[in-house]
Amino acid sequence: MLRFIIHILSNAIGIWFSARLVHGIHFHGNWKWLILAGAVMGFINFFVKPFVKIVSLPLIWLTLGFFTIIINILMLDLVAHIVSALVIETWTAAFWAVIIISGINFVVSSLIRE
Repeated sequence: MLRFIIHILSNAIGIWFSARLVHGIHFHGNWKWLILAGAVMGFINFFVKPFVKIVSLPLIWLTLGFFTIIINILMLDLVAHIVSALVIETWTAAFWAVIIISGINFVVSSLIRE
């Protein structure tokens, strides 16, 4: 349970950093909305993303894994459609936001023991 909470917080921090660093990503809300966005992202990554990856497995193989970046962009766009406080203007902004969020999640998950 603690690991799940840490992942929600790392998603929220990644969204916050993306909104601060990437032109085209806007977050209009307080910390409660940020935690909600992190929770929605965690829910989508846990339930929706595996199904999408299985369906698009041939494209992932064909592109040597680069199609997973497109999947991550689509998942972030889905979060933005669900949480009205998060606004994504362009695909380029979403790409850089995905890079930042993935980097933060990688660092946090490497610091956490099993």
